[in-house]
Amino acid sequence: MAASLISVGTGTVEFAGTECGPIEAGAGETVLYSGLRSGLPLPYGCASGGCGSCKASLLAGRVRSLWDAAPGLTDRDRRRGDRILMCQSVPVGRCVVQAPLGDRPEGPAPVRVPAVFRERHRLGADTALITVCTEQRLTWMPGQFVHLVLPDGVRRAYSMTRPPAPRAGRTLEFLVRAVPGGSASRWLFGGLAEGDRILVEGPYGKAHAQSPPDRPVVCLAGGTGLGPVLAIADRLQAESAGRELRVYVGARRREDVVLTDRLAVLRDRGASVVVVVEDATGPELAGKEVHRTGLALDHLLSDLPDLTGHDVYLAGPPAMVTAALRRLVRGGRAAADRVFVDKFL
Repeated sequence: MAASLISVGTGTVEFAGTECGPIEAGAGETVLYSGLRSGLPLPYGCASGGCGSCKASLLAGRVRSLWDAAPGLTDRDRRRGDRILMCQSVPVGRCVVQAPLGDRPEGPAPVRVPAVFRERHRLGADTALITVCTEQRLTWMPGQFVHLVLPDGVRRAYSMTRPPAPRAGRTLEFLVRAVPGGSASRWLFGGLAEGDRILVEGPYGKAHAQSPPDRPVVCLAGGTGLGPVLAIADRLQAESAGRELRVYVGARRREDVVLTDRLAVLRDRGASVVVVVEDATGPELAGKEVHRTGLALDHLLSDLPDLTGHDVYLAGPPAMVTAALRRLVRGGRAAADRVFVDKFL
């Protein structure tokens, strides 16, 4: 499957108003991926169909949609008939797209590489660490994510939990939560065996570690958002051992608190780590550090009401991220250009 996805061409995409010539797109390669791979500074957010940041106009030709009901398109967009989400559109034959261009992004352009499934380490009833190994080295920045293309073609975005190793970027680790009835969960929590082949596409994401050494940093993580926050905090701490670094982790239940050993490493190296559980009425679990009860965002703003001098990294459930952006940015408690988040819906 992986080899054909990479090598078989299905169409070409042209970006109106640019000097870039026609770009050949292989099977399953989206308009967004094709443009980014060719160096175009295309806009995007979640790269998964939810946020609408990569909306563009289809001037000519035809595309195949990977998700017809993607919420990134409004009913009005669908009535117009010429609006597409570049992240969900695969060229069929020749197509011409007009998209706004932004600043040239930092970091590596996305690639598509074959990979094999290596390990599933259960952390709880619905949470696991998933490890895959790519057939060639992949370069990414801590906090970025990739798409895993599973054997039936299902695509899901997952963030790496560790920075890339200095000389080997072939092993990728993800913190994943099972979704009842989810197509990806069926594979990641049971369908895949060691050695099974999948495809990795990426990296994507703009909320990567990017703070100058003298800038204090706050990270707020909820659920599996802990994965990219661990990678970001690890890198920022390694770059500047004396940096002020605070990490707030929110969970609904005690049993949802995972990877406390890695949080302890950050704390032992000088970071302030606060774990907050909404419902702390359950039994105490061995190895589960719970510092406070309630909402992590509330505790963060109580401890640090003015974050205008900090860099803030957010990762977690959409409701948490939306609430944090509203209270931090709209509330004037943090500088809008110093809050880093890849918003998924």
